[in-house]
Amino acid sequence: MRQIIIITLFLSLISCSNKKKSEQLIFVSNQKINKYLSNAQDETILHENRMKFSDSAYAELQQKSNDSTLRRNHFKVANRYFSLYELEKYKTVTQEALELGRSSKDSSTIAKALYYLGDYHFEKARNDSAYWYYNKAEKIYLKTDDKVNLINTILYKAYILLYEKDFMGSETATIKALDLSNEIKDDVLIYECYVNLGSCLLGLDNYDRALYYHSKALIQIDKLKKNPFYDVFKAQTFNNLGLVYLKNKQYEKAIENFSKGLAVKNLIRLHPTVYSALMDNLGYSKFKLERVDAYEDFNKSLLIRDSIGNIAGIIRSKIHLSEYHLTKGNITKALELNDEANALALKSSYNQDLLKTLDLYTKIIPKKGLYYAKKYIKLSDSLYDLERATRNKLARIEFETDEIIHENEVISSENKRIITIAVLVVLFVALLYIILFQRSRQKELILIQDQQKTNEEIYQLMLDQQVKLDEVKHIEKNRIARELHDGIMNKLASTRLNLYILTRRTDEETIQKCIGHVNEIQNIEKEVRAIAHELSNDVFSEKSNFKTILTELLIDQQNLYSPDCVYSIDKEVQWDTFDVEIKMHIYRILQEALNNCNKYANAKTINVSIVKQEKIVTLQIRDDGDGFNVSKAKKGIGIKNMLQRSTAVNGELNIESEIGKGTTLFLKIPIK
Repeated sequence: MRQIIIITLFLSLISCSNKKKSEQLIFVSNQKINKYLSNAQDETILHENRMKFSDSAYAELQQKSNDSTLRRNHFKVANRYFSLYELEKYKTVTQEALELGRSSKDSSTIAKALYYLGDYHFEKARNDSAYWYYNKAEKIYLKTDDKVNLINTILYKAYILLYEKDFMGSETATIKALDLSNEIKDDVLIYECYVNLGSCLLGLDNYDRALYYHSKALIQIDKLKKNPFYDVFKAQTFNNLGLVYLKNKQYEKAIENFSKGLAVKNLIRLHPTVYSALMDNLGYSKFKLERVDAYEDFNKSLLIRDSIGNIAGIIRSKIHLSEYHLTKGNITKALELNDEANALALKSSYNQDLLKTLDLYTKIIPKKGLYYAKKYIKLSDSLYDLERATRNKLARIEFETDEIIHENEVISSENKRIITIAVLVVLFVALLYIILFQRSRQKELILIQDQQKTNEEIYQLMLDQQVKLDEVKHIEKNRIARELHDGIMNKLASTRLNLYILTRRTDEETIQKCIGHVNEIQNIEKEVRAIAHELSNDVFSEKSNFKTILTELLIDQQNLYSPDCVYSIDKEVQWDTFDVEIKMHIYRILQEALNNCNKYANAKTINVSIVKQEKIVTLQIRDDGDGFNVSKAKKGIGIKNMLQRSTAVNGELNIESEIGKGTTLFLKIPIK
């Protein structure tokens, strides 16, 4: 018995000793992690060394058991990687934290990890994935008391909706976040909500309400004087106010607010990105008022943006400078800057800026105006489709998440009827999906029709613009003719009469008097040269008739696609007598037919002819491609659109095709 007691005491002492050693090892390890994390956060240390400290802290975590301290430290390490912009490592650590949270059933850790993964995808510009993670995190935060993270999650969802131009959706989410922020009286979150509401309303062109919320944000800043970002918040808010006035064309008020933002002390050191944005916006406002000091502001902003590698800012600065040089008549410099902005925007996928450069090209190079207008329309249409698809996807994410939560609640509360309820839910979702799908298809068709109508209006505007251009050219030519007749001719006649005396008298005094009139001839030469130069600049290549536009389309077909395109357009067709709407429908039918040849026919040759026969104009498009079943194809949108267009012009459209023997399209249009 005595021996048993001694052995027990011995084992107890060993156990206590091992426990103390284990606790000591954990304490030492935690001290190491804290030291590594502290050094990784020190901005005075080189980036490379901060990375090593972060890696060391992460390595220490691998030896730990799953407890609350380990999970907290995972997030701390993730934050260090994020601040170093090591996003892939940030993602890896966060995913480990998510697994630790799931294995320990720690909802707080799960929600935070989902929120962090949302940040990862947000930084990667994967808005649909980011929205999915934020949405999942929000659903968990709604069941906890963590209001701050709940508000931040809702706000980031609102930011994504704003970026995707779902301004009303973003406004709704932000108001929800604002109500919660007022509940907990968080001044920073209230400020951020006001800022985003102002941006949403600016996107909806509601300038008064946008100014109202940005003004409220400015008042809210007074409560943030102890915040380290107080000065940056103030400058950014003045910039937001200025942007509203700039978009509303109230340039004097815009200048006033941008100047107040630039007046914030040490802003260029605190946040050079905000400072350069204010400087560029100030310059643009001055430029709109034709102030000479705008050029200096543009250059200063570009210099700062170059120094910090702000690609988006550099693109906007070069676009603004290109506009400036264009108005000053320096076409070469304007083209050079716009080329640089276009290349940067294309490389960086800044599509909105790319659209601006294409619009500028139509003004800088009017000879290629139609070419760039087509590129602009094509890119604009694709961006619109992408934005619409993304917004639909975000809506589905919201909807599907809510449905999953609802299903889980039903299953947990009614286990005995789980199979029946699951079947009902699946049927309900399937039915709802069918209804939504049918509605989506109907909306898509309406949108396609609206887009076609928009294209027709754009084309009509282009033709109307050409008419105006012709009128201006006619007026200008008359003006130059008057200048030649009233100015140059009168001066020449006067000089000739004054020099005629030399045929009668050649004495020294008469010659001296006539020398002045010889000099006058040089002045007349200069004046003639100036008028000739002006006339030369005014005579640029124009696309003044519909035949030119049709020919361009067919030349593009020949140059851009593999089939050989042979075409002929009857000179007897008087296109000027056709209504603009009829010409638009003819153009669209030809465009659609060529597009179908390129996509499906696999043809070697396409023959296009336009012939006038008495009171009928016939458009014939024939290819030697694969052919198709006409009765089935008539159900397609493309052929339906062509049939509708032919009906709109009182025409007759026939399509003849046989598999393996090519296709021929006839369009007959009656003319007056």
